[in-house]
Amino acid sequence: MIYKYLSDSDMYGLKVDEKIVSVAVILHISKNELELKNLVTKKEYRNKGYAKKLLKSLCGNYKQKYNKMLVGTSENNIPFYLKQGFYKYEKTIKNYFTYNYKEEKWDSDLHCTDMYYYSKI
Repeated sequence: MIYKYLSDSDMYGLKVDEKIVSVAVILHISKNELELKNLVTKKEYRNKGYAKKLLKSLCGNYKQKYNKMLVGTSENNIPFYLKQGFYKYEKTIKNYFTYNYKEEKWDSDLHCTDMYYYSKI
């Protein structure tokens, strides 16, 4: 899926001790809107605040030029994005993961099916 939008996106990394530990991909939707397409941290560096730090930096930088940032996520990650200020529910795409991936997608113990979109202004 990432190859469908990567060439039209900006990619950022957060380094710790010269190692990239967290990566984000942002797609420009329009002159006023962005979408955070990916935010991932290497397994051994998770739960240490690196994704939060990277996202906070990106939101601060992009806020100067854009009115809204969207994020599409699985059900498990909704609480994380709410804590980061993505309060406005936008939509749900039913069976997104089922239709767009050949293999089943799992987020911890949750089988991913639907994509939930939230935004931050």
